[in-house]
Amino acid sequence: MDIISSLLDRFKSPNKKDGESYSTETFENKAILAICILMIEVSRSDDKFDDLEKDKILSILKSKYNLNETQLETIMKIANQKNEDMISLYEWTTIINSTYQYDERVKILRSLWEVAHADDVIDKYEDYTIRKIADLIYVKHSDFIKTKHD
Repeated sequence: MDIISSLLDRFKSPNKKDGESYSTETFENKAILAICILMIEVSRSDDKFDDLEKDKILSILKSKYNLNETQLETIMKIANQKNEDMISLYEWTTIINSTYQYDERVKILRSLWEVAHADDVIDKYEDYTIRKIADLIYVKHSDFIKTKHD
């Protein structure tokens, strides 16, 4: 039995500590989780997920969604894991589309731009990622441009 256990230990994810597992059930609001995952996607799209962008994400989550420190820590851990495992944006944009009205989706897009602007540089990959998200959450191109320059 020890041999089997040691073999199974080799297949554990190197990104997780023993006993560390997060699921969407540990953060109840899946819509806010989806927004956080998309913000992380934007920040990682230029391959430079720095502290400025992380701090901006935390600031947005705290101010717009009234999350406390424990909730922020939990949602960031879950969102990071889900973002790393993500194959498509569709799962998360579908949640946003089914939860939020058009004007709220425009505000989400504005938050994505805030994350992209955090380091004062809009990389072409950040722009592309936000454009793709805007299409998936059915935000008009004119509103995409307007939120970019707000």
